[in-house]
Amino acid sequence: MNHQEQQWAGDFGKTYTNRNRVDWRARIPFWKQVINKTGARSVTEIGCNCGWNLSAIKRAYPDVQTYGIEINVYAALQARVAGMSDVRTCGDDYPPAELVSTAGVLIHQNPEALKTMMERIVEASFQYVLAVEYSAETEQEVKYRGMENMLWRRPYGRLYRAMGLKEVDSWPAGDGFDNCTAWLMSKF
Repeated sequence: MNHQEQQWAGDFGKTYTNRNRVDWRARIPFWKQVINKTGARSVTEIGCNCGWNLSAIKRAYPDVQTYGIEINVYAALQARVAGMSDVRTCGDDYPPAELVSTAGVLIHQNPEALKTMMERIVEASFQYVLAVEYSAETEQEVKYRGMENMLWRRPYGRLYRAMGLKEVDSWPAGDGFDNCTAWLMSKF
């Protein structure tokens, strides 16, 4: 595990989980838009925390299969308590799905580990990749809670296009996503 992963897997990640409670109901319109655009019947979220996005998807589309991967055991347990039974802690394999997503996860990836993680996301996707992250024209490190080497804004759509994906759409993610941009990408 690199430095960032160690922080998120430990007490730093637990503190984040306790501090940041999300009204997942505010995210339902966003997820309706995504599922309507993709027709996805299965979604894997990498870095699902307490399962807020998975909860929004399940409320809007009860028949969509959802899977979550979370590095912090405490947050994964919170997701399971909330009814997201298909949440597991990080492993080498991501559950394959029609749509694989991140929301505020790639921003915390070490620049040296980012490409590998993005490749794993693309590999797990049958067709679509969704990144809901802080945007910038070039990579910019931003202090996070007074810490360096913990958060980066990047052009995630451009990074996925460089990997051969096609951009289906990009837009401001809106309510419940803290000024993030959403990039919906397709493998074909």
